[in-house]
Amino acid sequence: MKTSPSLTIPGLQSAGRILHAFTTRENGLGARSGGLKSPGDWDSVARAFCIRPERLVTVNQVHGDAIAAVHEKNFNAVKTLQADALITDAPGLALGVETADCVPLLLFDPGLPAVAAVHAGWRSTVQKIVQKTVQAMQRDFGADISRMVAAIGPAIGPECYEVDEPVMGPVQAAFSFWQDAATPRNAGRYSLDLVKLNRLELLRIGLKADRIHSLGLCTACRKDLFYSFRAEGRTGRMLSAIVIKP
Repeated sequence: MKTSPSLTIPGLQSAGRILHAFTTRENGLGARSGGLKSPGDWDSVARAFCIRPERLVTVNQVHGDAIAAVHEKNFNAVKTLQADALITDAPGLALGVETADCVPLLLFDPGLPAVAAVHAGWRSTVQKIVQKTVQAMQRDFGADISRMVAAIGPAIGPECYEVDEPVMGPVQAAFSFWQDAATPRNAGRYSLDLVKLNRLELLRIGLKADRIHSLGLCTACRKDLFYSFRAEGRTGRMLSAIVIKP
């Protein structure tokens, strides 16, 4: 694993044919402007991917379950959409999601290749955004879940993410295995492990355990390295991005 300004996960990088990055506070959205978005925030990621900045695609994230398919003819238009996941099989088009506590997931089918970037806050998680993204890759590209590799980037850890009924009610309704990712606290509150919840969902839908990799760093615990909305309030964002090599 590299150090800042961006991190990679060896298990994904070694899969070949793709590049990926999880940016840090040093190279995050708003790093130069007090947390405010500014032009060129992700230009350095595009340069590292050896693509033009306009070929790095992000969307307007709304904590839902919409998935945008990105290709050569629509990648500029996709940037105006509201969605929380992107998929592509086009080389040289980077997909990115912006986070500051929510779970970023990158998916890769090396047999095609095809890739995805997913923004999984608790609302998108209970709407099965990860499952729906895998299904979209299967439908649009013929992806094979037995080949797929997943990488989970920096996200808030359970030690810093205590929630109550408005969150736990939907979690309990969505996942029969919710108790494996939630620890009871006082007064009906729980410490919720969103990373584990998404990992368990990936396993449930058929990804192999040894193909699911996690950075294992808590954004709230590591404010020196990452932005954290829960720990800081108004703040910047990190980018989690993946590209099929041009």
